[in-house]
Amino acid sequence: MKKIGIVSIIILAVVLLAMQIVIVIGSSPAKVSKNNLKVVSAPDQKEAEENDLFKVEEYVSPKIDGTNVALKGKATDNGYTDVYPASNAIDGRRESASYWEGAAGGPSQINVKLAKAYNIHTIRIGLCPDSIWGPRTQTLSVKTSEDGKKWTDLVPEKDYDFDPKTGNEIVLKDFGKVKTQFVQVEITKNTGANAGQIAELEIYSDDK
Repeated sequence: MKKIGIVSIIILAVVLLAMQIVIVIGSSPAKVSKNNLKVVSAPDQKEAEENDLFKVEEYVSPKIDGTNVALKGKATDNGYTDVYPASNAIDGRRESASYWEGAAGGPSQINVKLAKAYNIHTIRIGLCPDSIWGPRTQTLSVKTSEDGKKWTDLVPEKDYDFDPKTGNEIVLKDFGKVKTQFVQVEITKNTGANAGQIAELEIYSDDK
């Protein structure tokens, strides 16, 4: 009798399971019509490809005519932070470890005395282009001088955006040609640090 009872329970369980399967199948959505399907051919792809939507155009720093005469000059400042003196800003390098950072607590000034008086036409100010140097805005102005004491405004104070997507650099050239031996950049605000920062200060001239 016990065996018969166990067999009956098993049969009942199988029947109930079969009924559940029938109910699920009966309530499932109707088959999709072939008319609603769109067949898309796979591209003839022989190597890994990047979707155009994710591609970022590589920034190419503009070529500037003339010679960067700042490389043969001498740089001084009104103070600097840690191991980042003014000389780093005219050494031809823009790596993370080679930059000038002014002293915190006031306007940051960097002065470059050129080897002689040149007719300058373009100034490029750059930070390290690596993405770790995130976007920041620096408020700066540029002045020139014949003797390093009396200064004349060349580029009025303005906010400039530095972004690694565009090389972390700005190019100033709307002042035409100016003959000078001394160039000063003053930074009064930097959203990325407590003082002004310049990895490379390039001053271009067509003079020989």
